[in-house]
Amino acid sequence: MSHSLDCHVYYDSQRHSVPPVECGDRIDVAAEPEAAEQLVRLGISPHSDLPAVLLTEPGGKIRILGVRLTNEETSKLASGAGIPASHLVVYSSAWCPDCRRAKRVLEEVEAPFDEIDIDQDTQAEAVVLARSGGRRVVPTLRFDDRVWAFNPDPPLLRKLLNGKAGQA
Repeated sequence: MSHSLDCHVYYDSQRHSVPPVECGDRIDVAAEPEAAEQLVRLGISPHSDLPAVLLTEPGGKIRILGVRLTNEETSKLASGAGIPASHLVVYSSAWCPDCRRAKRVLEEVEAPFDEIDIDQDTQAEAVVLARSGGRRVVPTLRFDDRVWAFNPDPPLLRKLLNGKAGQA
């Protein structure tokens, strides 16, 4: 995944300010209620989780998902940068080489994390399936239950970590 990501920012103009213009495709769920349906399929509440950012590959595959963001956080995430996080969870599988690579990056930058094997935990697998749009993606990284990264390549993961996770 070395190509650029498309940015989609979901917000409700009746409750939130318009996201900054540099954030990409801005989608107002108040004006486009059908857009809320996509969010619901990802386990995102149009009432309590907005503003939300989805960074997708050109074919639509979700790579980054952020919810309950400020305008500053929206701008950072839209550029591929991370936001401060105090708790990181890695959903992985023992057989997964991409999981091992992601954990090496986390160890290199000394980012503390908890790990859950989705082959051993069906609830964790269900969480990954819900947030990823129905795909069983490993590794999936969850930052403070607000930002989700689905199999990020090492450069994107380093950028998301902003140097280190675990620092608020």
